[in-house]
Amino acid sequence: MSKLLKFGLPLLVVGGLLAFKLAQPKGPLDIHSAPTEVTINAGSLYQAFEADEMAANRKYAGKVIEVSGALSSISQDDNGHYVMSLSADSPLGQITCNLAPKEPNPTTTSAIGQSVIIKGVCTGYLFDVVLDNATLLSK
Repeated sequence: MSKLLKFGLPLLVVGGLLAFKLAQPKGPLDIHSAPTEVTINAGSLYQAFEADEMAANRKYAGKVIEVSGALSSISQDDNGHYVMSLSADSPLGQITCNLAPKEPNPTTTSAIGQSVIIKGVCTGYLFDVVLDNATLLSK
């Protein structure tokens, strides 16, 4: 029994502390300082998902990407957050970029048809390719 207490108890404590540390929330991703994993244009990104959604998910989903393209719309969702869409050269869809909550109003610096670069986390494809927690890099 003493060997169990001598070796088992410290292992149990260390394991518990490690599990507690790993379970702590990391906080929201700071998209401005997050390293870009992929740089691509809107048409190529959309085409990748349209051609093979599973392969595109493996390559892009969950990654911080920079997407360049022509701005096709700016709107606000029900929570007042801005949503910018990039033309993907497809009649079926576009790249929808949900700006991070603290991002400034893009309508003051951007115009429809203007070429922009948006950085965000790719969350996949649902008629449109979606970037969340996004920020406008160039105007």
